[in-house]
Amino acid sequence: MENRLKVLVVEDDPSIAESLSDILDLLGHEVLSVAESGEEAILQLCEEEPQIILLDIQLKGKMDGIEVAKLVKDKFNIPFIFTTAFADPNTIQRAIQEGPFGYIVKPYGINDITAAIEVAITNHRLLSTIHKESITAPMLVNDQLYIKVEGVLTRLHQNEIDYVEAKGDYILIRTKEQNHIVYSSLKKIQEKLNVDSFLLVHRSFIVNLNSIVSIKESTLIINNKEIPISRSHRAELLKKLNTL
Repeated sequence: MENRLKVLVVEDDPSIAESLSDILDLLGHEVLSVAESGEEAILQLCEEEPQIILLDIQLKGKMDGIEVAKLVKDKFNIPFIFTTAFADPNTIQRAIQEGPFGYIVKPYGINDITAAIEVAITNHRLLSTIHKESITAPMLVNDQLYIKVEGVLTRLHQNEIDYVEAKGDYILIRTKEQNHIVYSSLKKIQEKLNVDSFLLVHRSFIVNLNSIVSIKESTLIINNKEIPISRSHRAELLKKLNTL
């Protein structure tokens, strides 16, 4: 297992969140942030790049941890571990349906966290290897992208895409409505996108020029997302915008 992982903690009890963060720090991991609600967790997932999520089932707000887990499973390729003080059969059955990579019942100690994380990361890597066989790169048909995931084709109009972000072996295609995780690379999808509308502005980002809201010295804003601009691409970006 990697020596240092980036962790998102989703916990609405401040004392438990602090204790969990201390344990993770002792284990050498980095706590990117602590979300106190399901809604905040989703926002953090769109901004941060955690490698694992420790997710409390009982949360304040409209979304509980199981609902957050469903979105994580559908939209993000990130392993999650449920943490809860509730071990009743109904809760466990709801949790199991979302396919967690671990389940820890409070109170827990450093050994519980260590074992859960090691198992979760190992299992996630095994599943990712298997899923690569069933997730294919986007296909281009009449200026529309078709994303095939486990045999199901989803059509995307290029003008719906705000930006594409590299995430390891995968890419995140951000549209105005949702995220799509696809096993591909920025280079491959760049070859399929309209060169007049899309531009590589950073080694990890391709943006739709028509979706840009504002530009600063080294960043731009699209859909409330701050995206870095590398110095080598800034001049080309400004030139492209001047021709729109």
